[in-house]
Amino acid sequence: MRMNTAYIPILLIVAGGLIYQLSQKAIRHEVNVYFAICAAYLAGIVLCLITQYFYPADEPFWQSAKKMNWAIIGVGLGAALVEVGFLIAYRAGWTISLTSMLVNMLISVALVPIGIFFFRDKISGWNTLGIAFYFAGLILISKK
Repeated sequence: MRMNTAYIPILLIVAGGLIYQLSQKAIRHEVNVYFAICAAYLAGIVLCLITQYFYPADEPFWQSAKKMNWAIIGVGLGAALVEVGFLIAYRAGWTISLTSMLVNMLISVALVPIGIFFFRDKISGWNTLGIAFYFAGLILISKK
């Protein structure tokens, strides 16, 4: 991978995350939570259908349906839970500045043992120190 394209996925994630959090926080309280999520997914579907023409896959779009497995359904279920959870959290008064950081830290901490035991990830001493700082940050962030 060339250096100038290596960071494009990261930039896409950061841009998407910013758009996501700012948009989630701006959804009106009067809008039904589940309608909002359905409309959001419709917008995402339209975006994916359009952008597939600019970044085509190795095979036709519809042939992928034959290769679909449980993981794709899991991504959809997980994403829907994240969407509903953030929307309800924001409506309950959680702040945009801390909510995302808190949940991402919790997810990361939960993924460490999963990565080690199920995916054979290796954790170095520096990683362990970083995880300790993560826990310290988690405690400090959760304090008011």
